[in-house]
Amino acid sequence: MYSIPIPIVCCLLGAIAVQIVKFIDDSRLPPDKRPDYLSPLYYIRGILVLLVAGILGYVYSESQPIGNRIIYFHTGACAPLIIRAFVNTLPTNMLPERINMK
Repeated sequence: MYSIPIPIVCCLLGAIAVQIVKFIDDSRLPPDKRPDYLSPLYYIRGILVLLVAGILGYVYSESQPIGNRIIYFHTGACAPLIIRAFVNTLPTNMLPERINMK
């Protein structure tokens, strides 16, 4: 029988805790500003957060030297964020309308 390693379980529990806190915070918002809880996109986002937490747990849990895997993972995770930050710092008159991310 296969068992899930403890670091992965801990990462998933941490992600679930964050989702619960976010749900509590969202429930305190006025009704017109709350997320649409009936939307499948709301639940897909939650599942993706759990998936990323599980991947992080796997990357950090292996008993082999993990230096390269961590560097590769962080590079892959940060690259889109760096590009988005770069695009958002450009003056809007330099961007075509379809690329403007604001």
